[in-house]
Amino acid sequence: MIGTVTCFWNRTTNNFHFPCGMIGMSLLDVTAITGLPINSPDCTPDMQSKHQYTVVMTNPYSYFIAHNMGAEGTNITDNKHVAFQFYWLKAILFCSRSFQMSRIYLPLTALLHEGKAFNLAKLLLGYIFEELGQFVCDLRDNKIISAGDPLWLLQLWLNAIFEHFMTKPASGNTDKQYIEGFRLTELKANFPDTESDEDRFWVVFSLFHYSKDFDNDQLNFTPFLRRNHGPAWLDRFTLS
Repeated sequence: MIGTVTCFWNRTTNNFHFPCGMIGMSLLDVTAITGLPINSPDCTPDMQSKHQYTVVMTNPYSYFIAHNMGAEGTNITDNKHVAFQFYWLKAILFCSRSFQMSRIYLPLTALLHEGKAFNLAKLLLGYIFEELGQFVCDLRDNKIISAGDPLWLLQLWLNAIFEHFMTKPASGNTDKQYIEGFRLTELKANFPDTESDEDRFWVVFSLFHYSKDFDNDQLNFTPFLRRNHGPAWLDRFTLS
């Protein structure tokens, strides 16, 4: 579905342009899927951590873990905790395609270790916009596409939009504290009369291409508007 939806992506507006209008992922979608808070301040380049931390930068990730985790049974030091958070940001949240352990996230990691709270949802959403722009450029230039980075979040968002066409698990957690992303990962696409990836591509493309009405029975472009899922604290935010 990601390959199909990029055919409608516009880098100028950071939205998908469909016949019914512009549709795009919002901070509400990000926080409903991930549980990341959206009311924290941004992390700016002028922010500095109080202390300096020693993190061994090696690649691939398996070497990075081996060099920074220390011996089994030893205490968790500040350096180990910073290294763990660095790995979580780089490999788990932002899912970098490169094995190069860039220092770009190290200042942010140090601030998080010292108890600072930041709007990671906004940072993640902005990164998705950048990746989609690069994805479209690579498609246009007929380059090899290597799907990665935080496009996993885009896939979960598409699962929510296409839930009408998804096979759902036998049972699911409906607790308000439940992070919606866990449920969405269990949904499997089930488009009738499709046998190949090409068949599914054209089904998804047609659904988008002929979506002339924002409100329709097949696609839910605002899956989290009613906030029936996601962290409970999200209910405190009202729509203006």
